[in-house]
Amino acid sequence: MHNILARLNAILAFSFTVLAGLTFLCFLTTVAKDYSVDVRVRDLTGRVNVAYVNGLGEVEESIITGDLEVDLTPLFDWNAKELFVYLIAEYVTPNSPNSHNQIVLWDRIIKRGESAKINQKKFAQEYRLLDDRKALKTNPNVTLFLQWNVIPNAGALTTARGRGSQSIAMPDTYSPLRPNKQRGAG
Repeated sequence: MHNILARLNAILAFSFTVLAGLTFLCFLTTVAKDYSVDVRVRDLTGRVNVAYVNGLGEVEESIITGDLEVDLTPLFDWNAKELFVYLIAEYVTPNSPNSHNQIVLWDRIIKRGESAKINQKKFAQEYRLLDDRKALKTNPNVTLFLQWNVIPNAGALTTARGRGSQSIAMPDTYSPLRPNKQRGAG
């Protein structure tokens, strides 16, 4: 009738079909979940200065600091392996082909089992906020919000934005970002 290899092949094919079906059913249990939580960004301060960057020339650079508080614990369920969390600054550059700007200022990876509460006073900006169109000084509306990607065990990568954002009006004068320190290329 059938030899041992044909029988093993049939068992393996059936097992993988059942496993794929179960994985799909597990994915369906979290596909409609709301992955947004309340975020508090407050006490923002911003400074703007002119910097020279190789390849871009003279640009505006800004440092934004403030307080960030969020509890991401409810986002972890059986299907969430880790979160990639990032703070975004968003502003509009008038009269520009690239009028809508979004820059990541800070990020963190939170794995299952780690503390998912973020409570940072005067968070440290990790990445440079540069604008080659010099639209940061006197910009009345630079908005900060927190966004994250939920990396699942099974299913699609989900991107969600926190409920709550904070806007800051940038100063109308240049101020030194780091006194007595020369900035290099970034």
